[in-house]
Amino acid sequence: MNKNAIDTNTKKKGLSYLRLSIACLCAPLVSLSSAFALDESAEKDAQAFCTTLKKINDGGIDTRGLPELDGHAKVLKALLDVSPAAIQKDMQQFHDAFEAWAAAVDGKRPMIKTFAELSDPSLAGAEGRVGDFIAAECGLSLEGSSYNVSAIPATQTICPAWPRIGNPETFNHFPNLPDIAGANYFSNNFLISASAEVAQPGLFVVEPGGWVEFHGQYPRSRYFAYHPNDMDLNNLPTLVDKDIDPDAGSVNPYRQVPTESDELYYTAKYVFGPPPTNPEPNTRYVGVKKDGKSPNHYVSNLLRLYASDIGDGANSGGVPLPAVTIYNAAGEVTQQFDECDLYANGGMSVKSDLKYPHLPIADHRANKDGYWSTSSNFEAPSDTLANADVQYLSTVYSKRFGDIHVLRAKYLSAPDTRSGVPVSSPDFDVRLYSICTYNIWAGHAIDCMLDSELSVDEEGYYTLVISDEINRPENLQQQKATWIDSGGFLDGQLTYRYVYRDNPIVQDIINGVKGAEIPASSAEFIPESIACTKERFEDGGWKACFDNEE
Repeated sequence: MNKNAIDTNTKKKGLSYLRLSIACLCAPLVSLSSAFALDESAEKDAQAFCTTLKKINDGGIDTRGLPELDGHAKVLKALLDVSPAAIQKDMQQFHDAFEAWAAAVDGKRPMIKTFAELSDPSLAGAEGRVGDFIAAECGLSLEGSSYNVSAIPATQTICPAWPRIGNPETFNHFPNLPDIAGANYFSNNFLISASAEVAQPGLFVVEPGGWVEFHGQYPRSRYFAYHPNDMDLNNLPTLVDKDIDPDAGSVNPYRQVPTESDELYYTAKYVFGPPPTNPEPNTRYVGVKKDGKSPNHYVSNLLRLYASDIGDGANSGGVPLPAVTIYNAAGEVTQQFDECDLYANGGMSVKSDLKYPHLPIADHRANKDGYWSTSSNFEAPSDTLANADVQYLSTVYSKRFGDIHVLRAKYLSAPDTRSGVPVSSPDFDVRLYSICTYNIWAGHAIDCMLDSELSVDEEGYYTLVISDEINRPENLQQQKATWIDSGGFLDGQLTYRYVYRDNPIVQDIINGVKGAEIPASSAEFIPESIACTKERFEDGGWKACFDNEE
């Protein structure tokens, strides 16, 4: 324990002695003896917990060979096994959440049920009380360790066809790990059933062979798509912006530059049955699970926007949300909802106050040599609502190896639509990429930026410096480097999102990360990553960090 922890415990023992002195005025001697034993036992339990936490934070728990989430569960199990009675219940919930997550992504329990459990706001309270105990008994706390247990915002009623919304104000918390650089998410869920009474608000029933039409306007964003997911939360084929044919008399701005007088309408369709030999345009078939053969009974649908031209805040790309019309198998309308402007008249007031604490528990994935993961979901076979059009690339950094982390790579060009560059322009390497920092226990995006926010040097490279505010180098501008905030955590995860996944350069990056031989021109785009110190960076810039690699 550090000095602060010792001082705290000394004060607590003093209070205990005072209480015991008062108690002995009216209690037999045997009671006094028992009370001393209990106090000593509690202190030993706390010491065992703090010793285990130190072992974890020193990298002493062996998780080699385990899937990422199993590793997190093992770390929490080590703490659970030595948890004092005061936090036993909270540590149990904390551990069980990650153990269930690991089991779900491995197909051992239903993911849709597990995801609901992970989203239970009470978990923030359990984590928070564990954090309070660590601060009081182990003398270890992080800035920003406050937490708040709050119900997730109720289903909004302004646009009933789109009852759930995701933006920086509504779901930037565990377990979402969202993008907050102009990304917005809108969802609705469909139960495939011939006859069902649904009590759950915002769940729509479609009979087998029926369909749903989405009639809307192309948003002003650098990417949007419809993302149907099956009952296991695995991705079904997406319907992507550039592939959606416009309505008669309209144009698709993701294919050509529209004029001010052009209409920008489209109609997309989900058919709740198996795919035919000759599929219809603008249509996805959602009656079969991702495996291509098992009947699907539930569709979780997401309408995703990335890099909105309107900005990083809550918005729907400057257009109303699409109209939704549900048909039965005979082609009769069963429900119909008009276009709906969720952000009319100054926007919405829906906001989540749920906040997870900054926990001083190290991420087991961090190591000195670093590594890159190309998985969308912790190296697991389950998609869990990940974006099927995105290629993810992630690494884990830690203050154990340096107070800053430096990345460097050749800059990939992309159309900066916020500056007026047409999204349909072909003269760029990729459509877009964003970069975000996270912490696994808190889940929220700490900081996110778009490709257009990176500083590029004379060689066509960018340098990215990851640190908290205290360790932000003073010579960033001189080095033409870009800073991204790691927050007040011990460590974190940095994630790239590349659009589209099937882009040839993006695929070269991924193949190169995996060790395959790729063209030298593509290899330059693979980020080099190294732990460093603020002092070294300020003395010699990024070169000093890489030149002093040990």
